[in-house]
Amino acid sequence: MTTPEHHLPDSVDTVVIGGGTGGAAFAATFAAHSDGTVLLIEAGPDYGARIDGNWPADMLDARSIPLSHDYELHTASTVGDSRLDLPRARILGGCSAHNGCTASLGARFDYDEWATQGNPGWTADEVEPLLEWVRDRFQVRRYTMDDLTPPQRAFVEAGILAGLPFADDLDDLAAAEGIGPMPVNVTADGVRFNSAFAFIDAVRERPNFSILADSTVTRIHIEDGVATGVFVQHPGGVNFIAASRVVVSAGAYHSPALLLRSGVGPADELEALGIPVEVDLPGVGKHLVDHACVQLDFAGRPGLVEELAALSWNPDEQTVGRAKSSLCDDGPYDIHVFMVAGANSGHPGLPPITLYGGAMRARSEGSVTLAADLDVVNPVIDHRYGTDPEGYDRQVLAESLELLERMVAQPELAQVLGERVPGTADPLANIVNYCHPAGSCKMGPATDPLAVVDNTGSVHGVAGLYVADASIMPAITRGNINLPTAMIGARIAAGLLDLSPLDIASTRSTQIA
Repeated sequence: MTTPEHHLPDSVDTVVIGGGTGGAAFAATFAAHSDGTVLLIEAGPDYGARIDGNWPADMLDARSIPLSHDYELHTASTVGDSRLDLPRARILGGCSAHNGCTASLGARFDYDEWATQGNPGWTADEVEPLLEWVRDRFQVRRYTMDDLTPPQRAFVEAGILAGLPFADDLDDLAAAEGIGPMPVNVTADGVRFNSAFAFIDAVRERPNFSILADSTVTRIHIEDGVATGVFVQHPGGVNFIAASRVVVSAGAYHSPALLLRSGVGPADELEALGIPVEVDLPGVGKHLVDHACVQLDFAGRPGLVEELAALSWNPDEQTVGRAKSSLCDDGPYDIHVFMVAGANSGHPGLPPITLYGGAMRARSEGSVTLAADLDVVNPVIDHRYGTDPEGYDRQVLAESLELLERMVAQPELAQVLGERVPGTADPLANIVNYCHPAGSCKMGPATDPLAVVDNTGSVHGVAGLYVADASIMPAITRGNINLPTAMIGARIAAGLLDLSPLDIASTRSTQIA
């Protein structure tokens, strides 16, 4: 149920901050398997259950990426002159409500690596049941070649001619090199199936669960090393809500920013901002990672945009290719190539067609800090794409460009692409982003100087405070991170409930089946 501002509770058992992918999965899982009260606080609006029919059309339409609920965050490019947009959705469902809908599980190596870094309980075998469960909750299905628009079909065929095998199994932990239609969280009638639909709708009517929308947590109150509640700014003012447990799921930008505003972070940084230090935790806001990308822009052949607009089903994104670079680790691939073709809705200033090559195990690390005015919406974000000391990212991106150029040379794709747009002669001079930020509240043992939370999601040095979103990833998974982030939310909830991932995944209750 949705909590009106004039009925705010004085206290709850568990408060969850952020109703995006991780927060929705955590809150719904925890509420369904416990009797304790759970309050989910979301900075954006809650349009109710999907069945009620009140969601804005643009947020449902999986053919394009809507910007109506975007935070409008930005970062300065470290390796170029451009300012990069950092799309993040301010709405229940978070970025799953405005994404490109690619559904990826990552690879077994990714999760086994998390465990070997001092995080027991996170091996691929242990989390696989939850990954499959969240994939099912998102109603993931796979496009077929017949579903593809002509440009996307040409892209796949060019990839095959360039040496990639056909494959459409990105929603499988065993996915390897290949190119083909992508698995998507899109229903058969074209609706983007977000985390609010996947998780929250099933628990809305539970008496122990409530949602406070259009409200921002400005600070977590910590007393003698214990999180005791949150200060919430809502349309009616500011209230303090006491809680026995505080779970931060505000995403890789806003989760560390909230910890910093609450006095949890590097002591010197906090003192310089005039924030009383509750816990000196140097890793908060550090180790920010993403999938760095390079792009090639094309004008499209004459009439292409109009032809695509006339189709009944014409998503901008439909296909993904995966390849191994010469520097690939023991995982199955470390390169993505993909095409955006049509309205280019997520970046309306770009030409009709953009080809991207991504470093899916990028090692460059950025940071999230606070502005001098402690702005709750706009932290200072510096991704530092392409700056890892060993040059791994730049080498992988260069090899992704080589693959794209081999594909562009294929006549059928070249005919679709039309003229190359000037200004992209050296894509490595302007590395862009895949919009998958993670790692800024890194999970790891207390012996890791950059670790913020332990393997249960508990913040080091603060009792009763947890983080449950993509910010805790010790290393980024090698695919789109929506499904792994939902798994993280559900995995942290399961641990707090003393349940195994299999216990959650095997649930067939009406609450969160």
